[in-house]
Amino acid sequence: MGVRGVEHMVNITFWGVRGSTPCPCEANKRYGGNTACVSVEAPDLDPIVFDLGTGLRFFGDAIGADGPFRGLALVTHLHWDHVQGLPFFVPIHQPGSSIQICGRSDEGTLREAFNSFMRPPFFPVRPDDLSGDIAFSDVADGDFEWGRARISVRDVPHTGATNGYR
Repeated sequence: MGVRGVEHMVNITFWGVRGSTPCPCEANKRYGGNTACVSVEAPDLDPIVFDLGTGLRFFGDAIGADGPFRGLALVTHLHWDHVQGLPFFVPIHQPGSSIQICGRSDEGTLREAFNSFMRPPFFPVRPDDLSGDIAFSDVADGDFEWGRARISVRDVPHTGATNGYR
């Protein structure tokens, strides 16, 4: 991912680095116990979040919900540890907030995938129940732009459909 014209510092924060299950215990405090979530923030660029694991909740707490949120989420793959933080992301419960979620699914669309695991009886809240707007974009090999950021998407080897982003 390249950001054109950035003269100020880009802030990258690792909100979650664990795989499979969150484990916030004393033994893991050095690197944290949340599942995958990394944010990229730069002046004059809406935030970009890599994966929506449990670390997303802490990103949401850090940015607050004082006003509407607008951002982009790049989901590498749909394993539970990479998506389970979305309903706990406080800013998306704010009317007027919006997030574009990019990724891909082995079966059907990305929207269909999220609707399949964020629904009763597995979870009480569906994506459409959140107050903010969620746009789902199916992306595979190629490039696209988000504001001043140019994002490259490539297939990477992993179990299931998996994207790498640059």
